[in-house]
Amino acid sequence: MKDKMLIRLAVVFVVLLGIALITKPRQKGVNIDELVQNVVFGFSTDDVHHIEIYKETEGDPAEVKLSKVDGTWRVLSHFNALGSKSKVDRLLNDVLEMTGKVRTTDPKHLETYKITDTQGLHLILKGEAETAPLANLIIGKRSEDANSGFVRISGKDKVYAVDKNLLSSLSVYGDVDTVSVMKQSIWVELQATDKKADDYAEAALVSGGKTVHLRKVDRTKEETVGDSTVTRQVKEWTLVRGSREIDLDQTEVNNFFRDAGKIRGTEVTDQITNSLMQMDRVSRYGLDRPAHYLVFQKADGTREEVLFGKEYEKDKGYYMETRENGLVYKVAKANFDKIVKWADELPKKTK
Repeated sequence: MKDKMLIRLAVVFVVLLGIALITKPRQKGVNIDELVQNVVFGFSTDDVHHIEIYKETEGDPAEVKLSKVDGTWRVLSHFNALGSKSKVDRLLNDVLEMTGKVRTTDPKHLETYKITDTQGLHLILKGEAETAPLANLIIGKRSEDANSGFVRISGKDKVYAVDKNLLSSLSVYGDVDTVSVMKQSIWVELQATDKKADDYAEAALVSGGKTVHLRKVDRTKEETVGDSTVTRQVKEWTLVRGSREIDLDQTEVNNFFRDAGKIRGTEVTDQITNSLMQMDRVSRYGLDRPAHYLVFQKADGTREEVLFGKEYEKDKGYYMETRENGLVYKVAKANFDKIVKWADELPKKTK
């Protein structure tokens, strides 16, 4: 009797154990598309050497092309102008920091997000070798949230809702599918010159027949240290007149370099790469016989020249060329006046 009871209990136990195993909740596999994830990865901002931004249009594509040349960004699509490092850095940081969740994988929804190949804005990042892209993105319509957007990887159907507004990073503020022209000027660095007094041995300003020539020389200075008088060698700027080198107020020399060494333009209008072959363009800007120009010379004899041409508009400003790169800028009259005034002012600042 006891054996039969034990057998029955054993059978019941096996049945209950089987039920328990069958009905036990199983762990689901992780669906990556449901997680917040980085959309772009595998490289750093320093790895990017070429950037292409374009929108497909019925005619020629609206595009911006930037390349890093000798460590400096250039706007290839706009006179090879100097590129704005801060603008490029912001874009690259936004791309690499961007995270998102997959909103759809169905190609029929691409038009809803205005993110088809023809509707969306293309952003391609390449390395130094310009082979396979580091990133090849298409940016869709504007999100209701000003700090977010929609992105997909070119050739894929996944649309990500991301936490970065790349349209804003690209200074596109209208409907993405209606973009027909890409603004070039927003990528241009308008700080045309950045000359520091410590980097040069001589400088000159020629303006309206007047010439101011500066030269850095060694001077012996006496200083009182405690109860003793000591001498030391210093470099100081002087005003050159014939064979004489006249001491200048060094604070005023620094003020001169502040105005004449750091010139900001309002826009870049051209690049003159060979003045002999492009004399028509040189004369167009009044740069063939400039009445006003600056010369900065380094200790090794390297000369850097800044030429001022004719007015681009009466009482508005002047054309200016930086000869190192041939870029032609428009410079506001107020900035021009601040520079040429030193032809009269600096000779009065002798000690």
